[in-house]
Amino acid sequence: MRVRRGYARTIGLGLLAFYLAFAWSCESKDRYAGLYVAVKKDASPQEEISLQLKPNGEGLWIVGDKEVSFSWYIKRGDLRINTKEGGVLVGKLEDSRIRINLPVRGEMLFKKTQ
Repeated sequence: MRVRRGYARTIGLGLLAFYLAFAWSCESKDRYAGLYVAVKKDASPQEEISLQLKPNGEGLWIVGDKEVSFSWYIKRGDLRINTKEGGVLVGKLEDSRIRINLPVRGEMLFKKTQ
């Protein structure tokens, strides 16, 4: 009986330590959730590009009237966007802005609007 209690206590403490370590390593998504609009460099006037980050870790990449969904999270101060195709885009968080380097378009800067 003592062995079972000791084993259960060890497992419980291990799970608690794992949970606390995980909780401290993850930043709150609420802080970064919102709508971000691209600062236009060379985009056509009709082409508005925006990112919508939802607090639940889902997001939308919006170009004109087209939308592509993705999931996102924060890791070491960087925004990580997981595409449905399995790719990962990394954005640098700068106050209320996100800077993302895209393979085809190059660097894009998004400013938070809400």
